[in-house]
Amino acid sequence: MTASVIKKLFTGSAAPAMVVRIGIVGVNFVVMIGLAAWLGLDMLGRLVVIWGLAMIGSSIVSCGTPLMLLRALSDGGRITPGAMLLYVIIGPVAVGAVGIAMLPLLLPALPWLAIIAAALAIHLASCLASIMRALGSLHWSMILRDAAPQLALGCAAIFVASDSARILMLAVLLLVIACQGAAIWCWRQPSARALFRKGAGEPAPLSLWGTSVLGTVLAQIDIVIGGAFLSDGQVGLYGLLRRLTNLVVMPVSVATWVSSVPVARAHGAADIALLRAASRRASKVALIPGIGLLALSLLALAIMQTPGLRIWGEAGDILCLILLGGAGAQLLFAATFTVATLCKLAHFAAAARLCSVVAYLAGVAVIPAMTPALNASIYVGALTLGNFLLWAAVQRRLGVDTSARALLRDRQEVRWNLS
Repeated sequence: MTASVIKKLFTGSAAPAMVVRIGIVGVNFVVMIGLAAWLGLDMLGRLVVIWGLAMIGSSIVSCGTPLMLLRALSDGGRITPGAMLLYVIIGPVAVGAVGIAMLPLLLPALPWLAIIAAALAIHLASCLASIMRALGSLHWSMILRDAAPQLALGCAAIFVASDSARILMLAVLLLVIACQGAAIWCWRQPSARALFRKGAGEPAPLSLWGTSVLGTVLAQIDIVIGGAFLSDGQVGLYGLLRRLTNLVVMPVSVATWVSSVPVARAHGAADIALLRAASRRASKVALIPGIGLLALSLLALAIMQTPGLRIWGEAGDILCLILLGGAGAQLLFAATFTVATLCKLAHFAAAARLCSVVAYLAGVAVIPAMTPALNASIYVGALTLGNFLLWAAVQRRLGVDTSARALLRDRQEVRWNLS
């Protein structure tokens, strides 16, 4: 049974997406390793903190636009050029301008101009990636959203390695050039005119904005907050291991990218059976390769215990194990976020992520002496709590099990039918 499932996964449409995702994660990992070697852990620690702030800022200025575009353009909706200009350019620039005026008064030590410029560039790349995905470009849209920002950061560091703010500004320039190419590709697609010609455009609801902001905050909070308690070198190692253990959850991103349009279409057609099928397929795409990557990671960590092969010491090994445990927990709920955000349950996704953020901050507040391992433990626990709460809400509201348990139920049903 397992062998047949694996064969279907890697001979179907998910296989090319998985290959592309592997390439993206590989490039991002090489960039992170290169940054650590080129800049040193102290400079890397400072860079990942302001990069994390830029990622959070990109969600704040976006007002949920990338998710709104993906949902609206994938389920048969339309949006006018005027609405597109407002949501993608005018609104985010206005929010960014307010941030540039106010944030230096609160935290003058940070390079806010570079951070907000990077946030706007990342937002633009995310919006164009959503449009490209709606126009049928699965692979290039994934590359633009998930590889281009990190690749731009790595290329920028080659030229201005001595200053983190200048690295960010050069990365912005490189990312904007990539976005120009993506915009030209979108405009030249015949189907693009149909998407942008009719309809008033769906406003981005606060729930989508809140979900996007809280999701990015949750993805960066352990590094940004950890930067206040840990040394630059500890933050640099933490960020490096986070990138390494993120290899395990790579299939979750593939599952999200592959299933987003089918989930949106199933919801738009009010077809619950089709929605369940799309959710189960997302779980299959994520879980089986993810378990394999988790096993390989644990094996590699065991091999590294050999004298002469240890890179980061016992503390790094413990930190890596904790982060791998959190990655494994994410695999169990791979389809949950996609179904929630594309089936008009984004307010539940926002609430679940808010619970995770609050749980993390509460955990940090009660720990008198923070270490990287404690920081990771609190973060993993908070993230798992939010995933569980969102899964329970989606199952109760839609009657769709978005966890790995649905795959086990399918297997049991097949055995029952065969018997």
